[in-house]
Amino acid sequence: MGEAFDLLAPGVIQDPQPTFAKMRRDAPVHWNESVKGWFVTRYFDVRTVMRDRRFSVEKMSPFADQATGSKQQQIAFLTEILGGWMVFKDPPAHTRLRQVLQGAFMPKPMAALRPQVEAIAAEILDGLGDRTKIDLLSDFAVPLPATVIGDLCGVPRDKVGNLRSWSDDIAKFVLQGRSTPDKYDRSHAALAECVTFYRDLVADHRANPRDNLTSLMIEDGEIGKPLDDDEIVSTLVLILFAGHETTTNLITRGMFTLLQNPDQLALLEGDRLLVPSAVEEFLRAEGPIATIVRLALEDVEIGGQNIKKGDRVFAAIDSAAHDPDVFQNADSVDITRRRNRHMAFGKGIHLCLGAPLARLEGQVAFEALLDRYTDFQLRGPVPFWRDELIARGLRNLPLTVRQRNAT
Repeated sequence: MGEAFDLLAPGVIQDPQPTFAKMRRDAPVHWNESVKGWFVTRYFDVRTVMRDRRFSVEKMSPFADQATGSKQQQIAFLTEILGGWMVFKDPPAHTRLRQVLQGAFMPKPMAALRPQVEAIAAEILDGLGDRTKIDLLSDFAVPLPATVIGDLCGVPRDKVGNLRSWSDDIAKFVLQGRSTPDKYDRSHAALAECVTFYRDLVADHRANPRDNLTSLMIEDGEIGKPLDDDEIVSTLVLILFAGHETTTNLITRGMFTLLQNPDQLALLEGDRLLVPSAVEEFLRAEGPIATIVRLALEDVEIGGQNIKKGDRVFAAIDSAAHDPDVFQNADSVDITRRRNRHMAFGKGIHLCLGAPLARLEGQVAFEALLDRYTDFQLRGPVPFWRDELIARGLRNLPLTVRQRNAT
């Protein structure tokens, strides 16, 4: 049955939900030949894949072991660095890495960070002047999280542009670009530059400690074994990539959702107190991560299918978010939705560490945009989506807007 669902088809990339609906109905768990793995689509099955310890996140080493040909050396370097990310580590390695940073992302420090994020958002919008034509992605949704992450890690503001460029190219590999023939070349080059930059940053922070995440990782004495420079650099790359990519997608996909649902945009413009619940609905209906990948550590039965040890399993968060057995009017956008049990940030031990920061940035972003502009309109045809399987992001989002203080 899985051969009937081609996840690489351009139409599926542009609008996957009709295909997901058929999958949930006819083949909720199936072997999908187009991705060479099991594809899981229903809410409770996706949740099981996220939480069950029989599914591993450590997929980089097996991928490297299978690599052959001219790209083998590039893939080895990519998997060596990215394999150090806590999101690709099972316990106890995952636990140790997470313990270092989890305190910095608790509610209290996140609340204290809000004025800084608001100031960055205002500075970016001030820089756009009185323009009535903007590309929300490149003009705002990309620089906001990149600048926030840069400040948190002690990256000079004049280097933030480099962070954004590196993150975009690393994404071609991590997010499994489906039709990007040079993704290994681009990702390898970007990661090599990024690693060199962060090694220099760590060395500078060892000599000149600051009050930021880089110094926190260097100085933390609460774990049994301090992080070495390789672990710190790998984690800095993760913070850059995860913190930048997901929030950019949240802002752009959220605005695109509002443009497609003008009644919800009008409702939000009339009541800013709805911003937090609106962000949660954007996370559900158009979340920043589309699919997660796991490896079966042993034979597992799920959804009536027998998954063999070593098989790759793709759990479709975007499909689970539209499961009518869980969400009332699942295909409708409702920014007042209550008990929004979305899984945009995962479940279990790999619940996204940066979820509070992403929520904060999303809320600040929409408050800033709605305070600054009105009459949001899509400029030109419906934009294209990038071809990554793991995340679902727009290539651009050109808008016309009107300044609220304009006469």
